[in-house]
Amino acid sequence: MLDSQTRDSILHVRDEAIRRGIHAFFTLHREKSHLLRIGNNSVSLNTSEDLTRLDVEVLAGRRQSAYTLMGDIDGPATVRAALERAVAQTAVAMPKDYEPIEPAVAASIAEQPQYDPALEALDPAAKVETYERIMAALGRSYNYSGSWSSGSLELFLAGTASPATAWHLGTDQHFTCVLKHPDERWELAIQQTGWRADQVAAQPAIAELGALLPVYARPGWRVAPGEYAVAFGPQAIGELLGLAMWTGFMGRGYEEKLGWTAGRQLGERILSEQVTVIDDPADAQTFRFGFDGAGLTRRRFPLIQAGTLAGLAYDLATAARYGRQPTPHAGSWSLVMAPGSGPADVGDAAGGLERVLYIPALHYLNVPNRSQGIFTGSSRFNAVLLENGTATRPIFSTRITDTFAKVFGNIEALSSRPVPVNLSSTYGRRQPEGASVPAYMLCSKVSVTDCADSF
Repeated sequence: MLDSQTRDSILHVRDEAIRRGIHAFFTLHREKSHLLRIGNNSVSLNTSEDLTRLDVEVLAGRRQSAYTLMGDIDGPATVRAALERAVAQTAVAMPKDYEPIEPAVAASIAEQPQYDPALEALDPAAKVETYERIMAALGRSYNYSGSWSSGSLELFLAGTASPATAWHLGTDQHFTCVLKHPDERWELAIQQTGWRADQVAAQPAIAELGALLPVYARPGWRVAPGEYAVAFGPQAIGELLGLAMWTGFMGRGYEEKLGWTAGRQLGERILSEQVTVIDDPADAQTFRFGFDGAGLTRRRFPLIQAGTLAGLAYDLATAARYGRQPTPHAGSWSLVMAPGSGPADVGDAAGGLERVLYIPALHYLNVPNRSQGIFTGSSRFNAVLLENGTATRPIFSTRITDTFAKVFGNIEALSSRPVPVNLSSTYGRRQPEGASVPAYMLCSKVSVTDCADSF
């Protein structure tokens, strides 16, 4: 919880800046993070961090600069020193060729919509015990690896452009476990996410991985290049969706005609009518934030509505440069892809089809051509061949190279069951990001461009 000394120190210096005619914005970022890694059936990393950062951004006409202070704030003098550094840097900064928009907290808010003290203080021994239960149940002849990141994030925003302040406190976690055959080299993986300690458990992991083991005991199948019916799993959908947003729905890329939606107009059909995507900060399966990093209040923000282009994200700099209205997208998004009307489970959806590639996740996903929306990635974990809805054998590492427009435009069925997906990075600051997506997305005419002779 934000202590009164830290809060009062920031507000005291904020008020000083107002009296001096300084335009400043203060962001306090405090995290308690723990990361456990498993490798070769044992703990390979067990580390904790308790960090406080204060970012001070100063705007003087067309000059803008920021300074970051690491460490606890022990009074107004600490904050004042950071402000003075930012002011000094701004004086020698290169002027921008547009009039910047000053960040401002739009409305006072104090929230902790997803905070669990038990998760914030989760004992590493409990994490080890969960992995031990999985290994004991599935057999120690396999090689196990994985990671489990958990912790809390506290944010406090204040600025000279507004008397309002914004405060957020929340917890999050991301659990992965990978089972690898020591000789065949195939890998199975399970992921779990959530903001409560009880949302990660051993038994669901044991059940999911255990169901795949008999399938992976059979010979692998090499997929010949061509077009196939492909059912993407939730992790693949979430990561594809995130890349599609980054390369097609950011205001700068749109204005500079760098993204795959450039030239398309709001209201124009770009994807299948089954696709509706909303940035929804109130969705409980994502990580909820009531405001963004620039102090703007977050609300439901349509991006794709029944396949039509419904919205674009403009940060303060892009909005200022191109004369647009800023949108609340500085920081985490809460991407929600609406579920469809198909069966809940992929096996039922593929029951009438002779052959479907089920690819739960894509590995080394990248975008070789942003303007055309071309992505590429390979199957790795849990990929199987479905024949009349039944998993019959594993498939070798299969590369898909296609476009967002084609894959999201040729949807045959969408699961009616929403699934949470964690899209957070374990590198840099703790900034949880999650999505809610259908449990599968069955697409036709997906291009397979290569397949290895092994897993």
